[in-house]
Amino acid sequence: MDRPTARPLGWTARPVRTTRRGDEGHMKMTGFDIRLQRLINVLPHQAFHQWVDADGRRSWYAPDEGSVVVESETDLRVGGSYRVSVVGPTGDPMYTEEGIFELIEPPHRLVYRQIMAVPGRTSIETRVIVTFEEREGKTLLTLLDTGFPTEEQRDEFERGWPDFLDAYERSLAS
Repeated sequence: MDRPTARPLGWTARPVRTTRRGDEGHMKMTGFDIRLQRLINVLPHQAFHQWVDADGRRSWYAPDEGSVVVESETDLRVGGSYRVSVVGPTGDPMYTEEGIFELIEPPHRLVYRQIMAVPGRTSIETRVIVTFEEREGKTLLTLLDTGFPTEEQRDEFERGWPDFLDAYERSLAS
């Protein structure tokens, strides 16, 4: 069931730029949303696993040359959380992303809220919906990232998501 969940133990509230929310606490689409698709040369169960697995994420969540995932944790259950921290080539923090899983339908659909925190900048909270559909022995991955407060923030993520998906695809091929 797709509904708001309580925060699990260990979840730390962080200042987040206000987003528009509906009556039930769900983020509304603001018009500043991203929709991307990729046809990936693996089956949906492999694609889904790599997306949610903490160890798998280490191989693709730092797409910039020289950046490294220094922390990757996942509690894969509705209401469970994930956390990924990345440092740059000099060892300085680049960003931390935390999220709460709202819906998990392996290996076909995943819905989660994410908070992206970059040092010195305002954190951004969005809602991500990822689907994994089989297409002739491959997976059509569809990503919808919704709820960006501004067009500029959406545009920044829109430039970054393709790099993540490229790294994700490479990690599945290795």
